[in-house]
Amino acid sequence: MWMERSVRVEHLNLQLGTDLVYMPRLLKYLDNQSFLKKILTPNELEIYQSLKHEKRKLEFLCGRYACKEAYAKSIGTGIGDVDFLDFEVLKDEKGKPISNKGMVSISHDEDYAIAVVILYE
Repeated sequence: MWMERSVRVEHLNLQLGTDLVYMPRLLKYLDNQSFLKKILTPNELEIYQSLKHEKRKLEFLCGRYACKEAYAKSIGTGIGDVDFLDFEVLKDEKGKPISNKGMVSISHDEDYAIAVVILYE
C-alpha cells in the first residue's frame, strides 16, 4: 500500500538544491581533524566521532558534505559564499536527517552519496 503525502504550496516560496558526492574522493579526510572541523558543526562532529566503522563514517561525512553543498545551491549562491558550518543536519528520534532550515533527504549507494534540500518560506 502506497502512502501519499501532499503539501499545499500555493503561497510557499520553495528553493531546491541537490548534490552528488563520489565518496572515495573524501576517504582521505576521515581522520583529518582540520578538514572535519571545517565541514561538520560541533554537534555533527560529535555524532561522527561516535561512529565505530570507517564505512559508516565515510557515509556520514559524505552525506553531510552533500547536504551542505545542496543547501548552498538551494539559496542560489553555491558553496563559495556559504560557510559549511551555516547548515547543520542532525537526526530525529528515528534516525531521519533533520535541519532547522528546511527539509533534508540523504541517500547512499555504493560509492555515491546524494542529498536534496528544500527550503520554504
